[in-house]
Amino acid sequence: MLNTATQSANQEEAGYHPSSSSQSGGRRSPFESAHRQELTLLGGDVIGSAMLQPHVRGRGRWRLWNACLLWLLGVVLRPVLTLTAAPGGPKHPTVSTNYGKLRGVWRELASEILGPVELYLGVPYASPPVGERRFQPPEAPGSWPEIRNATRFAPVCPQNVHGVLPEIMLPVWFTDNLDAAAGYFQNQSEDCLYLNVYVPTEEGPLTKKSPDPAANRPREQDIRDRRKKPVMLFIHGGSYMEGTGNMFDASVLAAYGNVIVVTINYRLGVLGFLSTGDQSAKGNYGLLDQIQALRWLNENIAHFGGDPERITIFGSGAGAACVNLLILSHHSEGLFQRAIAQSGSAISSWSVNYQPLKYTRNLARKVGCSLGEPGELVACLRRKSFRELVDQDIQPARYHIAFGPVVDGDVLPDDPEILMQQGEFLNYDILMGVNQGEGLKFVDDSEGEDGITPASFDYTISNFVDNLYGYTEGKDILRETIKFMYTDWADRENTDMRRKTLLALFTDHQWVAPAVATAKLHAEFQSPVYFYTFYHHCQMEGRPEWADAAHGDELPYVFGVPLVGATDLFPCNFSKNDVMLSAVIMTYWTNFAKSGDPNQPVPQDTKFIHTKPNRFEEVIWTKFSSKDKQYLHIGLKPRVPLPKDCIFTPTHGLPNSTHAPWPGQGKPPRTTRHPFATMPPDPEPESERPRFSPFPSDRGPANDLPHAPEEELMSLQLKRSEHDPHRDLEPLRPTCPPDYTLALRRAPEDLPLITPNTITMIPSSISGMQPLHVFNAYPGPAPHTRPRPRTRLPRPGLRPHTHPRTQQHPVPPPLHHPRIVEPLGSDRAGAGGG
Repeated sequence: MLNTATQSANQEEAGYHPSSSSQSGGRRSPFESAHRQELTLLGGDVIGSAMLQPHVRGRGRWRLWNACLLWLLGVVLRPVLTLTAAPGGPKHPTVSTNYGKLRGVWRELASEILGPVELYLGVPYASPPVGERRFQPPEAPGSWPEIRNATRFAPVCPQNVHGVLPEIMLPVWFTDNLDAAAGYFQNQSEDCLYLNVYVPTEEGPLTKKSPDPAANRPREQDIRDRRKKPVMLFIHGGSYMEGTGNMFDASVLAAYGNVIVVTINYRLGVLGFLSTGDQSAKGNYGLLDQIQALRWLNENIAHFGGDPERITIFGSGAGAACVNLLILSHHSEGLFQRAIAQSGSAISSWSVNYQPLKYTRNLARKVGCSLGEPGELVACLRRKSFRELVDQDIQPARYHIAFGPVVDGDVLPDDPEILMQQGEFLNYDILMGVNQGEGLKFVDDSEGEDGITPASFDYTISNFVDNLYGYTEGKDILRETIKFMYTDWADRENTDMRRKTLLALFTDHQWVAPAVATAKLHAEFQSPVYFYTFYHHCQMEGRPEWADAAHGDELPYVFGVPLVGATDLFPCNFSKNDVMLSAVIMTYWTNFAKSGDPNQPVPQDTKFIHTKPNRFEEVIWTKFSSKDKQYLHIGLKPRVPLPKDCIFTPTHGLPNSTHAPWPGQGKPPRTTRHPFATMPPDPEPESERPRFSPFPSDRGPANDLPHAPEEELMSLQLKRSEHDPHRDLEPLRPTCPPDYTLALRRAPEDLPLITPNTITMIPSSISGMQPLHVFNAYPGPAPHTRPRPRTRLPRPGLRPHTHPRTQQHPVPPPLHHPRIVEPLGSDRAGAGGG
């Protein structure tokens, strides 16, 4: 759940910062609801503030008398009030770590089914990165001799939420409640590398109904695991520019799932990711902060009752991209065992910064630093105040980032997709997925409630092409191809459907395609992968009726907000269905943290919440594989849809004309991969077949063909049974997650821009270009790249390939390129389409 309090120091009380009731219409956080009637006295007693507030506010000579009265009441009521505040445990529990003792706080939750939670807030996991430590990797924290109070949140890392935000890439709940969110960022400091630990207690009443054969009636069964508890480390998102772990109250998730949940702050923006591309400032300090937090957990989490051998990292948005990058980094090997990536991948256009020096120079120019030697530039930036650096408006190209992870040859030794294609990751258990309408912010303000006009639709696609693809030749054909693929030819004049297909375009390109490609790459190397699509969002005022589950809409359900009520960041009208869905998701997530399998050990049984049947009880979430591609539809009506997918994949070996069938005999030419990528074996040769025209004269209009009844989900692909260049061209059916249920048919008068078995998005006139990166131009490995031992996963049928990690000069930056849609079952739809 998300804390609803501000970060103001004078409002903190035992790790809690009460927000004013005027915020969000008087809604309170669960912590505030549980404790708003309490007041801590000087003697440490807790008594009802409703009774005492009139006396506390007394003036003049009454103040001394009231103070004495309060003290006497505290002495008399101390035994009773202590038990009320913390039944079964101390009000301020203590724990010993390798660095010293911590004093936490005991919290009761506003739910009958949830037990108390111990909170340890503002725990240092690294030394303050200030002075000469700015733009340097984190160092271990110092020890402390006395008991350290861990009852208040620490300052958040410097950021500028009042500047120009990349709203299209931020969660909707964040941008729609920016005033409430800004309250969490009032207390900022470079000394911000702290974490918060949420530990469930054993006194909670969490039980489930299970059949009792002897009595022929349900009985209460405790579902708690008394062993060392699994640990879940949450990495917040925010485009690497905004956010804090303090916003995410993990009390409900910890109590409900019986896991220890940890949230962290890590360096953001210029302070976390500035890079000059050399040893002066290598970058990736924010990633190194996350790795240092994992080291701290491995050393200390056992003192909290956690299991250092069962650590799961999870994150949303940019946090999910960080999760994916940590899987690829040798620095994090052995520090965690499982990973959950919610709406983010390391191969999205916004995941990695491939032009770090450009933005570093822009920043230096704005603050008056010399653009000469990189070492002098970085030294000058160290002398500036953090406020001066953070407040500069450095705008990246649309769909990209100015400060974020970089390929430094060390933390991130190579381009993420190349590393994944070569199996340069360990065999982690992975759970990942996307939301139905991730790209809502891309179209939210496009036209209004009346849908999108043809002119606006054309302009948006042209802008999309201009910002993503760097070449100039052939853009007209590319625009027309994308418009063709994202037009509902069965209802081409419907403005609402036009908006929905435009939303699908942004969702597919920025989230769905990278996530599916990542899942395929991991599955091909035998890593256990579970994939989901999330189809639900809470009822929130101001949300358009046509909106789907947008970016970040899964977070309140992951953190259990519906179980305890609305907050200032989630002012939703939660129903019993929302409570059930949140319980289901928390069970899946915590099961995965416990066993690597979201289906066990705890069953999907929510009868102890309410008696309404839970449709997830009969659902088995099967693993995702390159062949089956099964995933779980998470919504009020769960299902495991048919195996269909949609992928934008790179291509550069094209025929001489995109307006004609493939020339010559046999199969079309193989897509050219990056020379560093591992190649699968060549397929068996096929027997010769007679060729057919794509549009035989006896063929009826494509729009007259009926829908296949089993095709419900959206994907940009040809019908699976028709992926043969020698067969008649079948109607196009987008059927891939998310579920838009659209029928994209070829209009009879359209030219065949798309040939069978391959949907190209590059004209033939530029088919001879050099190999292209998936989304961006990128430099080669940095000069300081060093060989490193690495455990590679076996992949049957792949020819070994040596990657030249030690080359001393960067590869010339290639142009941007689009991606094509690969059909299911095609031999060219291999390692992420790379």
